[in-house]
Amino acid sequence: MWDFAGRDTAIDMGSSTVRMHLKDRGVVCREPSLLARCRRTGRILALGVPAQKMAGRNPDVTLVRPVREGAPTETDAAEYMMRALVRRHHRRHYTARPRLVVTVPSGLTPVHYRALRFSAYQAGARRLTLLPTPIAAAIGMGMTSALRSDVTVIANIGAEVTDVGVIAFGGLVTSHTALIGGSALDRAIVDLVRREYRVALSRSAAEAAKLEVGAVPPLGRRPVRQTEVNGRDIATGMPRSLVLTTVDVGRAIAGPVADIVDAIGAGVVGCSPEISGDLLSVGVTLTGGCARLPGLERLIHDRTGLPARLGDDTGDAAVLGAAEVLRSTRSQEPPARDTSQNPQLMTTLPDLEY
Repeated sequence: MWDFAGRDTAIDMGSSTVRMHLKDRGVVCREPSLLARCRRTGRILALGVPAQKMAGRNPDVTLVRPVREGAPTETDAAEYMMRALVRRHHRRHYTARPRLVVTVPSGLTPVHYRALRFSAYQAGARRLTLLPTPIAAAIGMGMTSALRSDVTVIANIGAEVTDVGVIAFGGLVTSHTALIGGSALDRAIVDLVRREYRVALSRSAAEAAKLEVGAVPPLGRRPVRQTEVNGRDIATGMPRSLVLTTVDVGRAIAGPVADIVDAIGAGVVGCSPEISGDLLSVGVTLTGGCARLPGLERLIHDRTGLPARLGDDTGDAAVLGAAEVLRSTRSQEPPARDTSQNPQLMTTLPDLEY
């Protein structure tokens, strides 16, 4: 059977959501990074939203998260997810072998680097580029290139990883990756409800409450909102509903939010004096799902002294930046090179292809 080259493909492998961009078609996929696996046979039953709907409802199904903390935890599951998405969205070209760009945390370990590289080639990649997420987000928002000397600070706050990068001339000057993100906020809400109200709350219900009424304390002039959540009473085992307010959610997430702000501060401390002088005017640009939390920009400014602003409210900046890298390198195919022994080559754009 013939192998089709397929459209150039960019993938943002997030711990919570996987996004895919195809040449000339734009962002075609925003799916939860979930697989539903049969406990008896080990067969994969569903991917994305259908798998999410099976959570806790089918006793014969276990949920698998192929990506944890920004890196593949199960090579076979990560390979299956990438291969299934490539085949689904390339339509009739079922055997497509596209050029592939995958975003990765800037602090990816060599072990995870090789695992992701292996999974991508097994999934059908003809040529692979691994692009640090801060660089991808900056390119996606049009804030950097290999020719611009402007300093850019990107803080990508995802589900499980906060990735901070200081970028100049299209490369990372310094970076810091912390294993803290939106999932830690959800766990904190679950813990507070269990401790104070004696109700067991699902992670999805906690996330919905965070999105609906969550805000970083102090509230200032922000109105106090409330939402109703449903859980299980720990004492009786019966279903129970309760009302959570903005104050409740704010008390719960105060600790994890402080850790996120500390991670952003740690991401800029390694800059040279020449660059540090520019940071006060440049500030920090926030991307990722957790960056939309109301009041986070003010807290970052109060704790670090750096102005902060929301640069991407859709979460698509990284995958759009990865697609732009594909477009810019389409006409120039450098000779193949193996960087598996030196993952630090990923930190500058000219050394990304192999």
